[in-house]
Amino acid sequence: MEKGDFLGRDALFGVTEETVPRRLAALLLDDPLAVVMGKEPVYADGAPVGYVTSAAYGYSIGASIAYAWLPRAAATPGTRVTVAYFGEQLPATVTEEPLFDPKMTRIRR
Repeated sequence: MEKGDFLGRDALFGVTEETVPRRLAALLLDDPLAVVMGKEPVYADGAPVGYVTSAAYGYSIGASIAYAWLPRAAATPGTRVTVAYFGEQLPATVTEEPLFDPKMTRIRR
């Protein structure tokens, strides 16, 4: 905001970590064979809190990944959630990003 005028600057006034109610969070499903499709509800403590936006199998990490819009409290890494998928509740964990090579060891070889 200190860099001067830019397109969209007015819309960002008042936006802080505390005022943003939802976050896009990465989820790792416990079952690597379970891959959801998107739009599935996500539950935390048995209550619906968000929905999956996209999902796929992460070949580089060997796990099933989903992204979901969650309330700020539920989007904290380590939070346990479930994803409803055709009548099943698939357990998952909110995780930090990047999912692949988070310490950048591969790039610094």
